[in-house]
Amino acid sequence: MLPADPGLLSLAMPDARAMGGINVEQVRLSPFGQYLMAQIVEREPGLEALVDATGFDPRRDLREILVVWNSDAGAKSGVIMARGTFDVARIVEAALSQGQTVETYKGVEIVGDPAKGSLAFVDSTLVISGSGVSLRAAIDRRSATVGIGADLAAQVNQLSTTKDAWFVTLVPPARLQEVGATLNKVQQASGGIKFGANVVLTAQTVSQTDKDAAALAETLKMLAGMAQVSAPKGLAAQVPALLQSMSVAAAGQVTTLSLSVPEQQVEQLIKASHVGGPFGVGVVVQ
Repeated sequence: MLPADPGLLSLAMPDARAMGGINVEQVRLSPFGQYLMAQIVEREPGLEALVDATGFDPRRDLREILVVWNSDAGAKSGVIMARGTFDVARIVEAALSQGQTVETYKGVEIVGDPAKGSLAFVDSTLVISGSGVSLRAAIDRRSATVGIGADLAAQVNQLSTTKDAWFVTLVPPARLQEVGATLNKVQQASGGIKFGANVVLTAQTVSQTDKDAAALAETLKMLAGMAQVSAPKGLAAQVPALLQSMSVAAAGQVTTLSLSVPEQQVEQLIKASHVGGPFGVGVVVQ
């Protein structure tokens, strides 16, 4: 598997400390990817209107997605970049017909509201999503020679060449209310998913101390147990089976979680959940 797209990585902010990616092409080839493609057709009635208006079909035209944050991992300074095939002129025309704002910055067409978030079409193969200064800064970095830090680059290379979807953060992840005291002790985290006959999830965290890592492992086991007991009625049969193969262990400051589930079982879980479309959102084109 090829590593994360160098062209996308080159647009990341030099102080990036958290990153995630999806190899859409690879996912699309997997059984689960094929299932998702079918679900998009079935549950996103606005998709055909999107394709007709812009020529862009995410089932066909997306290749890779990269999400980047700076040292403030939860701040609004992150950007989302995607590699694919985009008919920029047609997309701009569709945006204008719907009353959206279109401007040009350093030869790049930017569509949307700068305050709330816009799409910048760098060329026919690259789009950046972000807001205000962050979006323009990413465009400025097209001619920059400074890349992300070596520590982050090493993890990105390792994860992107072994996982279809992955994430890494070199700063403490966002706090979760349910496990706040334990999760606050996490200093770094990484993980990913590999799709195939089995959907394989792996994750690893680095805590402040060995004791913190062990406590996190026990917390994760407790949450898994609670999920099995308190699963919604429609998922009561699927969740216990889903978590049966989960393994959680602590070694020193590192906590490792792994889960391998047959792809068909993941499909059954999604069918049982009946929550929106395959991505939890609808496509709307006026």
